[in-house]
Amino acid sequence: MRIFLSEEIDLIGIDKANISLNFLNVLEKKLDFICNREKDLENIDNYGTEFKLIAIITMIVTQERIDRGFKERRYISRKNKEADIRLNINRDKFFNATPEKQRLLYIKNIIDSINVVIEKSKGDFRGEDLKRDILKALDVTQE
Repeated sequence: MRIFLSEEIDLIGIDKANISLNFLNVLEKKLDFICNREKDLENIDNYGTEFKLIAIITMIVTQERIDRGFKERRYISRKNKEADIRLNINRDKFFNATPEKQRLLYIKNIIDSINVVIEKSKGDFRGEDLKRDILKALDVTQE
């Protein structure tokens, strides 16, 4: 199974010089062993065989964009063994937070996304194991 991490970030009106989003790259590098970024590794059943790919796209967008149709997504394709989860983090809350709080909000978004996949799972997906491994890799507790 592979995990694809990405983000949709609305930076309009944000002073980019005061924003440090480097932790996003650091998080992804720390999760490389879980993400199995290599295509040939997607058949490894480290968290079950129900999914070959879980895409988690964190959205950090304005309420205005959400109101105009930029909605969260909780899509599961059983035929393709894929999940596409796009959950939003409140943009103002995120950009007004300290870098550590931003990191925790982003991690929470990943865990919440996996919880969506767990809820929709009908097979052998070991989501609790995946969450535990992610939190361990990032040195964060569930609380």
